[in-house]
Amino acid sequence: MATAPDKPVVLSSDWGNLSPHLIASFWPVDRKGKRIEDITVKAAITESNLEMSLNWSSPFENQGAQNITPTLQQMVQSGSIEGLVGKADSVFGSDLQRLAHGLEGRTAITKLNSTQVFVGAAPATFNVTALFRAWKNPVEEVHKPFDQLMKWVLPVELSEEGSLAARLLQDGFKYATTFPSIAPVLLAVKYKDATYWPLVIESISKDTNSPVDKHGKFVELTVPMKLTTLAAIDRADWSRYLDNNIGVNSGQRR
Repeated sequence: MATAPDKPVVLSSDWGNLSPHLIASFWPVDRKGKRIEDITVKAAITESNLEMSLNWSSPFENQGAQNITPTLQQMVQSGSIEGLVGKADSVFGSDLQRLAHGLEGRTAITKLNSTQVFVGAAPATFNVTALFRAWKNPVEEVHKPFDQLMKWVLPVELSEEGSLAARLLQDGFKYATTFPSIAPVLLAVKYKDATYWPLVIESISKDTNSPVDKHGKFVELTVPMKLTTLAAIDRADWSRYLDNNIGVNSGQRR
């Protein structure tokens, strides 16, 4: 875990009088939402949407006609079966034909056997496009905030050794583990009416065609990102997102 600096650090472009509601704040947290670094990255958001996928299924579908072949069901519904049964034995043919005629246009689907049940939910997806723009200093307003985002996105450390036996020989049993590397950090994102946490960044893009100054420093960067919640969310999580009593610019910890 990184050691928090003595003074909170805010990395951001200079947005002047732009409404703070149009600027998102990012900072690292643990699974319980506790801030683990006193560093905050701020960026204007040009596009954003929160998407939740909830999986519903109809497990009882076709139960009312499970012993009828799909072809026969289609023939009954379309009326094609009437011509088929009309060729049956004369004793029963007329009765079967009347029965088939009565089934024309009917279906085995009912409200009961088509009732959907909840079968699961995927983590929520938060797609945003962050904008960094330099008015005075490209390094401070564009490069530093973007570089910090990249540090949070990437694994903290990837082990050089892939073999458990090699690590045992080098470090002994004290450090031997099948999980030698350190995963990326979790993040909290405050934007407009809510604070979402904990999130992971699944993808991030750097537009290398963005304009630069005479020193080759980017003066503007558009950064699309895909963030997802650590797990599927419920009502309590949603209410928690709307609780904005979480420190953003300071070292406040929950």
